[in-house]
Order: sequence, then structure tokens, then C-alpha cells
Amino acid sequence: MLAVMAVLTASCPGCGAPLEFSIGQSAAKICGFCRTTVVRTDHGLENLGKVAALAATPSLIAVGDSGTLGGRPIEVLGRVQLDHGEGPWDEYYVSFDYGAAWGWLAFAEGRWYVTSEAPGVAPPPLEALSLEQDVPLAGAAYRVAEIKQGTIVSSEGELPAAFPGGFVRRYADLFAPGGGFATLDYGDGRARPQVFTGFAFEEHQLVVQQLGERSANKVKVDQLQCPSCGGELPKLTGERAERLGCPYCGAVSDVALQQVVYQQEKLRQDPQIPLGSRGMIDDVEWITVAYMRRSTSFDGELFSWEEYLLWSPAAGFRWLVKDEGKWSWVVSQNLAELDLSRMPASVGRGGKVFRKRNANDARVEYVLGEVYWKCRVGETTAVMDFTSGDDVLSREASDSEVRWSYSTPISWLVIARAFALALAGRGEKLPPPPRSGARIAALLGSLTVGSLMSCGLMTCGGCNPTRSYVASTYATGVYSYPQRYYAPSTSGGSGTSGSGSSYRGGSSSYSGGK
Repeated sequence: MLAVMAVLTASCPGCGAPLEFSIGQSAAKICGFCRTTVVRTDHGLENLGKVAALAATPSLIAVGDSGTLGGRPIEVLGRVQLDHGEGPWDEYYVSFDYGAAWGWLAFAEGRWYVTSEAPGVAPPPLEALSLEQDVPLAGAAYRVAEIKQGTIVSSEGELPAAFPGGFVRRYADLFAPGGGFATLDYGDGRARPQVFTGFAFEEHQLVVQQLGERSANKVKVDQLQCPSCGGELPKLTGERAERLGCPYCGAVSDVALQQVVYQQEKLRQDPQIPLGSRGMIDDVEWITVAYMRRSTSFDGELFSWEEYLLWSPAAGFRWLVKDEGKWSWVVSQNLAELDLSRMPASVGRGGKVFRKRNANDARVEYVLGEVYWKCRVGETTAVMDFTSGDDVLSREASDSEVRWSYSTPISWLVIARAFALALAGRGEKLPPPPRSGARIAALLGSLTVGSLMSCGLMTCGGCNPTRSYVASTYATGVYSYPQRYYAPSTSGGSGTSGSGSSYRGGSSSYSGGK
């Protein structure tokens, strides 16, 4: 448990600039002038050297922001940036109730997570953990969803401890019924593991005033630029995109690093639901932000299906999946609320039994638009589908992560009317998969760097948004989605969620990590 010290105002031992430790639980501070890590001890301040520059990661909040989470006062004090080989992600150190308590916030898989340390709770050994294992913590039942490690890249602001660059942290993320969340932080194995418990929450529960300093690239929030061809695209999800599939040249790039990670051909057929389209489903306005094509092999034959990622600031992310000419509405499923006692034959949900229909591997073939995880063309996950009537529970897993989703049928008539599309569509048929991927919802992906190729403006004709291909891919008049959930102030901010121990590298949707 972190020792509580007095609030302190001092001078940086590196450059002499003023430093303030605003709450007693903070033990380290990164000087905003010289980026020196300063640690306070019983004997005074200690200089631990400078930290690396921070990557320009997508983020809805910044150090210095304040607001409320579910009505509880909150202030963002610091940030730790980590990487597990697929690009950086952020964890935010926050104080609650004007410094009375502290915790961590993080954004992953389109949701926010908040956690605080649970002192006196002993986790099982890391080596004893496995995916979907049930683990009792502090009187509650949790289930393991992810076992990974991340390397600290940099940090800023005030922190509960010094986090040196290059330090490796091993962790496990778990869920509990009703939205409970926990991170088991094993560090590098030399110190006592820590347990952080909390919950996942929807974005509208966090109201933040953007008081912290924003970098120059965060001010221009209306466009994303492809690093391969220079084409500019409307930013549809604010600061939530991790990867971008360019409609001009086909390149898939990392938004934070501004690097091409895979080069694919331009899509030859426009998505049936244009990116940027807005539509009302279940009294919620959704915007179409990404299109994917996935495939599986069965008896030596390749079958494919399509997936559309939707986003709403009021409700987060959802998927529309077109498989065998039929459409499904897909939502993520808390694995802790499923009865897995009869796996792999069947799974229980809400008193209903879902029986195994198929098991195979699903591969990402194409991606277009903004996705919220480190998506990689060619990424493959193991998929199992369980059915009860027309409803489907789907399990997607990699070696280090597992996610579940729940899908129900939705008619093309409902979709077409919602997004003002032609009812005739494209015949509503695709090559029929072997009943393979009814869902795939919270798609994730661990990203390996692919070939670095550039589109070549002489070949692709340049990046003119008036070209017929781009005009038909992105809906007419698309602009950034209004961030209406922000509290009025100089600008709006939003919350985060914490992954446990401060180091939750969570996936952004499936094996990938943020």
C-alpha cells in the first residue's frame, strides 16, 4: 500500500523549476521543463534522470484535466505510456474526492475502465493463471480475460511511484459480473504483486473539463492524414482511433506513430454502408466508422463475410455483420456472466443454453476506416460459435486474450431505413461461409509490422476527395462527430479508465492490446 506523505512544493533538482506534489500519495513527478524524474524520499528529492519523449497517442484526456466520474470529483495528475510491441498506449493516474484517494484510468476496446488498489488482497501466482479461469478477489468472483506484459516507454506529471523507461510489467486483466474489472500487476516479478479493482463504465458517466495542455496535433481534431499518400480523411471518432485504413491508397497506418504498417490494394467495391453514414437504431444515432472483410477456410475452400463498425458517443461501439447474406447486430459480452462449465460443448447465458456450432480460425482480409485497436491485415484468431435459435454467442481467442460477443438478427430493411440506403442493396448475398463467423464483434488484433510500401501518387491518381471512389466510400458531408458529452468549459474532455495496476495494456479489441 502506498505511503501517504505531505503535499509538497519544491524545486526540480535538474533545472530548478518549481515542482508540486499535489496529493500525499504521489511519490514521483516528471518535471515539465526538463523532463527529469524526481522522487521524494524521507531524505529529500532524488534525481532519477530524464524520461523519453511521449508519443502522440490518441487520447480524450490530458494531465491537468478535472471533472467528475459518476458524480465523484476527479483530477488527472499523471500519465504512463507503455508498449507491448504493437505501438504505445496510455494509463492515467488520477485523484478522487480532491486528493482523498487515487486510482488509474484507461481506455480500451471502446470502453473506459477505472481501478484503485485493493490493499491486503493476494493474487494467485502469474504462472498459475489461464484464460477464462475463475479467480476470487476481495469477496467477488472474477474471470481472466487477458494475460500480457507491457514495457514502460515514458511518463509525465505526478505519479504514485517512479516508472523508469524500459521497465517490463506483467499483468492479467479480469472481469466480474455487473461490469466489475480488475488488474493483477506482477511487475517484473521482483516486487510483491498488486491488485487493482474497479469497473468498466460508459463514456457518458465521465464529465471532464479540458484544462490540461494539448499538443499541437490534438488541436486539429477534424482530420486524419494517411502517412503513405498524404490523403486527409474526416476524423469520425475523435481521439479514439488506433489504426486507419486509407480509402485512397489502401495503406493501413498507426495513428499515433504515423507509420504505415501494412499495404493493401484499394477496395474494388465500395462498402454497402458508406463510412460516415449516420443512422438511428434503437433510438441511438450511430455513425459508420470502419469496414472489414474477414475469412475462414473450410475443406480447403475460402469463405468470407463483412463487418461494419459503428460508434455513438452515447453508447460506444457496436458491429453490424453480414454473413451468408444475413445481417447480425453484435455487442460485446462480459465473459464473467456466462456459464462456461460445459465448454466446449455448450455455453449458458441468461438461462438459455447455446450449443457449439463450429470452431475455426478467422483472418482479417481487409480494413477500411478507423478502428480502435491495433488491427493487422492477416491477423488470425480462433473462433467458436454457439447458437440458441437465431442468437449466437461467439468466442474469439489468441494465446494471451479471449473475448466474447453476442449477436442477434437484424433485417436489411431496418438497416437501410436507418442509414437512408437503397432497399435493393447488392442482393444481400456473399459466398456462404461454413456457418463460421456469426460474430466477431470486439475484433482485436495484435499487430505485426507488415510491408512498408507507398501508394505512389502517379499510380493512384493522388488523394483528391472529389474522386468518385472516395466520394462513394465516405458519405457526403461527413464531419467529426460532435463531442456532446463534454462539460462546457474551454473545451470538452472525457474520461478514461484504469486498468489495474496502472498497466493494463489491454487489447483494443482482440489479441492486440491498445
